[in-house]
Amino acid sequence: MAAPAATKWVNGDNMLDPETTIQSTAAATNQNSYTGNPTIKNNAQGMNGESWLNFEVPTATNVLVSITSATANAPGFTVYRTDGSFIGIGTGTADKVTNGVNHNFNQVAQAGTAGIIWATDDSVSPSLPGNSTANGIVETLGYVNGSNVDYVNGYGLRIDAGAHDISIDDLYENGIYGNIAVAGGLNHAKLTFINLAAGWYTIFMGNTNTGGTDTPIDVKVSAITTSPMDCLYNWVENNYSELFSPAGAASQTSVPYYYRYYQNANSYLGISSTDNHVYYLGSDGALLDVGASSPWLTIAGCN
Repeated sequence: MAAPAATKWVNGDNMLDPETTIQSTAAATNQNSYTGNPTIKNNAQGMNGESWLNFEVPTATNVLVSITSATANAPGFTVYRTDGSFIGIGTGTADKVTNGVNHNFNQVAQAGTAGIIWATDDSVSPSLPGNSTANGIVETLGYVNGSNVDYVNGYGLRIDAGAHDISIDDLYENGIYGNIAVAGGLNHAKLTFINLAAGWYTIFMGNTNTGGTDTPIDVKVSAITTSPMDCLYNWVENNYSELFSPAGAASQTSVPYYYRYYQNANSYLGISSTDNHVYYLGSDGALLDVGASSPWLTIAGCN
């Protein structure tokens, strides 16, 4: 069933069927609704539901969430697993000091903790008191701060620049990887979820630049067979076959790495969800950090 039109999905379509893309244009505009607003201590503003989108995954699949905004602003977003259709309307206990409110909340908090109680599902335990929202948030999976600024919000949590996996476990996915980049005159913020489980998810998004302008944010969510990481590995195999063969090795997950093993060279190539850097492990057993994934993805044409 499609979500209400108020969720702003194009054609009202929020069902992410296999190998499809759903999208929303101008889903949010406020210059610092994600973070960067000093008047509310870098907390988030999710007023009137305008910065929330939900979608349903009918079959487990790899999912790419891609959010873009003009270079005057840098987008930020968080992806939550929810117990049903949730677009930022909570009924749980709300107060700015402990439980948060829609227009002043903790954008990177785990369900049941300070600043997100108002939106936490009534099934979550352990939890601070007041989580009475039906279809609310059950786990916070990952976030992207598209700016180059590390923030601390009013609840004392860091919102570091870049992409971050903050899931509790692998119950709903098998790894979260992402990057930020500037390309085509736009700021891009991306998260890829490996084998995202069937069910409901919600995106909260906004801009992160209090000195910018109210620039629209566009959103695409895609069920994909080839992830950006796999695209990079394919490129590496084609261009450095002497180090990475045989080509086409199956990608695997071993937390925090999404990697491929190359039997002929007895080597590994992977990306860590801890810092979204690319790592190489050669036959000598030495682990080499070859840098952030974002420039490599750009060079390989995988952004």
